[in-house]
Amino acid sequence: MTSDDTLSRSRLLRDRLDACPPGQNGWREFEDAALETLCHLLVPPLTRPLIQPRSLSGIDRRDAVFPNRIGDTSQAWGLLRMDHDARYVLVEFKNYERDEIGKEEIDQTRNYMNKSLGRLAIVVCNKSPHESARRRRNIVYSEENKVILFLTTVHLHEMLDMKDRGDDPTDLILDSIDEFLLQHE
Repeated sequence: MTSDDTLSRSRLLRDRLDACPPGQNGWREFEDAALETLCHLLVPPLTRPLIQPRSLSGIDRRDAVFPNRIGDTSQAWGLLRMDHDARYVLVEFKNYERDEIGKEEIDQTRNYMNKSLGRLAIVVCNKSPHESARRRRNIVYSEENKVILFLTTVHLHEMLDMKDRGDDPTDLILDSIDEFLLQHE
């Protein structure tokens, strides 16, 4: 893909993200646009995601799970695999109209994480989470050592800009983890 192709693709993805109506009417559109954006940004080095995989009992249905097969700790995803047992990267999508992401959504994401999946998840949302979500993820980290990141559409735009400049968009994820760990109490 040439740099012009990358720029065109990024422009298209930005437009798709921005065109998603918030709330129930636009949830599928948002999930599809955000997932396509993450694939553009993170595959490779991550492997294409499993979409809505269910647990054996069928009770748990995760929005997307990106396999992380990078073992080399000199690479960002290899380091994340080692530091957070991130053999898979769980991604949940939240496209709310009026409500904000709160502690319930954090608990849902936390419950999806287990030893085989790893301790790193990303909640992709159309707006910033409520303070209760931020506090709840601190508790989850303190009690279970699970890291839940928030990426808004603003972050996805920034990651697209990074890719367009030839930078690694994973750096924003690493920076988000550092920011989270430094503010944790």
